[in-house]
Amino acid sequence: MRAWTAVLAAVLLLLPLPSVPAGGAGRADDLGVYHTYAEMVSELTNLATAHPDILTLESIGKTFEGRDLWAVKLSDNVAQDEAEPNITIFGGIHAGELIGVEVALHILSSLVENYTTNATVGWYVNSTQIWVVPMLNPDGHVYVEQGNQWRKNRSPNPGGTFGKDLNRNFGHLWGLDASHNPPDDDYCGPYAFSENETQAVDRLVRAHPPRITLSYHSYGQYILYPWGNNINREPVDPRLSQIAWNMSFAMPEGRRYLPMYAREMYSATGDTDDWLYMNFSVLPFTIELATSNRPLDSQVPGICADNLGPALYVLDYTAGAPPPPPPKRSISLNGPERFDCIPGQELWFNFTLENTGELPEDVFLGLESLPTGWTGQLAPGRVEVGAGGAATIAVYCAVPQRLPAGHTASFFIRADAGAGANASARLDGLVGVGRGIAVEMLHPGTLRPGQEASLSVSVLNSGNAFDNISVKAAADAGWPLTQIPSPFELAPWSATNTFIRLRVPAYLPPGIHRFNISFQFWNADGTFRGNRTFWLSAESRPGLEMALEPPIIEFYEYMRENVSIRLVNNGNVRETGNLTLLGDTRQASLDIDKIDLEPGKRTTVHLSLRGKPGAHRLNLSFGSELGYPERRLEINYTIRARPVDEGPHLAMVMAAAVLAVVMIIVLAAFLSYRVAKKRRRARKGSA
Repeated sequence: MRAWTAVLAAVLLLLPLPSVPAGGAGRADDLGVYHTYAEMVSELTNLATAHPDILTLESIGKTFEGRDLWAVKLSDNVAQDEAEPNITIFGGIHAGELIGVEVALHILSSLVENYTTNATVGWYVNSTQIWVVPMLNPDGHVYVEQGNQWRKNRSPNPGGTFGKDLNRNFGHLWGLDASHNPPDDDYCGPYAFSENETQAVDRLVRAHPPRITLSYHSYGQYILYPWGNNINREPVDPRLSQIAWNMSFAMPEGRRYLPMYAREMYSATGDTDDWLYMNFSVLPFTIELATSNRPLDSQVPGICADNLGPALYVLDYTAGAPPPPPPKRSISLNGPERFDCIPGQELWFNFTLENTGELPEDVFLGLESLPTGWTGQLAPGRVEVGAGGAATIAVYCAVPQRLPAGHTASFFIRADAGAGANASARLDGLVGVGRGIAVEMLHPGTLRPGQEASLSVSVLNSGNAFDNISVKAAADAGWPLTQIPSPFELAPWSATNTFIRLRVPAYLPPGIHRFNISFQFWNADGTFRGNRTFWLSAESRPGLEMALEPPIIEFYEYMRENVSIRLVNNGNVRETGNLTLLGDTRQASLDIDKIDLEPGKRTTVHLSLRGKPGAHRLNLSFGSELGYPERRLEINYTIRARPVDEGPHLAMVMAAAVLAVVMIIVLAAFLSYRVAKKRRRARKGSA
């Protein structure tokens, strides 16, 4: 392990990291854990007030909207411009990349707060002059605080638009690989250094030339260094890749950023790094932080902590002696160059990665296919190889299904070591004639006993040649099944739809029954290509329900009561069978003793009852002719005796009737007597 690595590890272990402030709520401009412009100014002011012996705060210019561009100088003799190497740190050049501001502020506050308590941090500050511009685009940042998505500054453009991309406005190759359309996000401005912000950076760099610069952007988890454009092709200082790689190793294992040329991310001109490197021989680095411009508040402390180690390494490098010349680093990648395949085929190839350099290499591997659509994978995607060592790299290839014979494709395997060594290999493939068959069946849902179902079947020629396809179907339950009318003459990758008919037996024991339908298929030359099995289910659900109407039966003796029994088939099978009365049935009878009900149908049976007073019970039993379990209905009824007060009441009625008859007879006798008396008087008078 290098000496700087041990020193850096000790610093990271001993250095108490300042806490990142928790985000609040309630103000329209509150960004949570992220600093607003006003909050940043307040924090810088407080630091300068609390540590005037090592820190000064000065404005290096003003924005179009009149805001100060604040820069902090950190050094032991802060009021003097000493003959010490300068390090300059930038954050927030793009408005919406909020995480860059936080990392720059975190590095500054960590150095200030640990200056007197940590000897190593004290040595860094005493041996260098550190300049920090944590927010290089205040106008754009404030516009983001107001709820907008924004990248540029806010100076006006012709046509009513606003803003220039500050990282396209610097002088080196200005405007060659950037937009000249004012509405675009990467609009480079009307001319180089047209903006107050880039002019301020130019003045700061010329007044205090830095040896190394760190510019924090987002996102991607990369450590970038020149060249960032595709125009300059000359080799760069080898220290750039070495420093970038050591910065990566200063991060926690498993969360290290990938060092690479900036143009491998994308090509651009007019950026800070190429301008600094070309014009001032600065060693500039852009760190693309995190995986988004504004990570979750809970993620910010970890991102800041992870990026403190690389910054401390840069301080260690700048404050100490220049590193020795880098050792030789080189790798090679060897393996097959050609392969033959057919559509749908899966293939594996082995390549050998050799470390032909002098130091161990942490190698990242990538795979690309041309044309796209071919699936390829590498195993592993990253490998550590010692000096002179080798590792086997397996390449997986999945050939797409729909490819004509004669189609060609290529795989490109890249191996990139973090320190700059790289290698590549190419694998070319040729597609031959392939044959394939696929059968699909539309699931009909749950079937029922006795059902005759039409099953939709699709037959696909999945090969890349014309074919006559034969298909045979069978049900493993032995149920009757019509065959598919094949063969089918199908073009490559074409399909046809057909039907088979399946009859479910009329009787299945109660419950759900699962069975399979299998298809076998052959090519025109009789070659068996395989089989496909689908499962179906049929449910036998007997559901005869019997109910009394009315449910409570009471009547008097010497009467006959007729009761309705409602039968409903709520199942999915036909209910055929006999009705039987069980119990004392001498004075009970049914008008129907056999039923035949389809699912969903109903009928009514009438029961005639009579008997002696008391509580009686019968059972109505249904016996299925198809073998389903017996169903019973319990019938309880009560026969009441005549009321006890009925005799006296009848006697009184009869007595009254007799009395009435007697009175009628007496009255009739009296009337007859009077008439006879009158007649006798009449005869006497006439005599």
